Amino acid sequence: MDFLPFEIYSAPFPKDKYGLIYEIPEYCSEQELEVIRGIIDHNVPYYKQGIPSDVYPNVAYIHNNLPLEKSFIIHEQCRKIFNHYENNLPADYRFSRVGDMQYRESCEFILHQRIQGNPKSMKEYPIHIDAGKCMTLLVPLSPVQSVPTRFHGIDYEEHIFKTIPWKINHAYLFCSSPYSSHSYVGDGNADRWILNINIFDMKYVLDTDKPERFLEQVEYSDPSYGYQMLKNLKNFPS
Repeated sequence: MDFLPFEIYSAPFPKDKYGLIYEIPEYCSEQELEVIRGIIDHNVPYYKQGIPSDVYPNVAYIHNNLPLEKSFIIHEQCRKIFNHYENNLPADYRFSRVGDMQYRESCEFILHQRIQGNPKSMKEYPIHIDAGKCMTLLVPLSPVQSVPTRFHGIDYEEHIFKTIPWKINHAYLFCSSPYSSHSYVGDGNADRWILNINIFDMKYVLDTDKPERFLEQVEYSDPSYGYQMLKNLKNFPS
């Protein structure tokens, strides 16, 4: 996807089984990570205290001002990304939510970002494809070593999966489809913290029973606002 102005490459998985999964090294700049750590330190008590063992599957903190440059670019270029998927996968490839090219050109896509933590003792979260979401990016935050997300592919085989090694700030991106089945589990040693970034179709959001739970948490429906926030990053409140 050479139209994106940062390093991004496909994971070495057979795309006839796993579709396209992309890796993005150093997703956040050091300055952005500093902002995120400040947010966590000031607003996420479970980060230091530990997540209670009875929490399932996670605790999530929506922060409406995460000024992440790559997130804004992906949001701005999401239609091109969807077209790229459609043009580089088997003819029977179907998105979960995105629809055809004509639909994509007419709908509004919104960006949703959250800091998410799973307790170290969390049992396996079952295989799912992120139905309802158009695109997902996962960015490991903590700890240094943990259990990565497991990708099961279109056949949904529970004990057969591929993983991208867990590395802090090394993101992976995929579009929701029958190919995007995945699961995750606690490692028994430390709570697992990630950035969970999604692109949603506004029509889907408005058709849900509680659209406010999306709309109140949307980061920037106008990507240009995010770039302005980046310019003011030194003054960003933690």
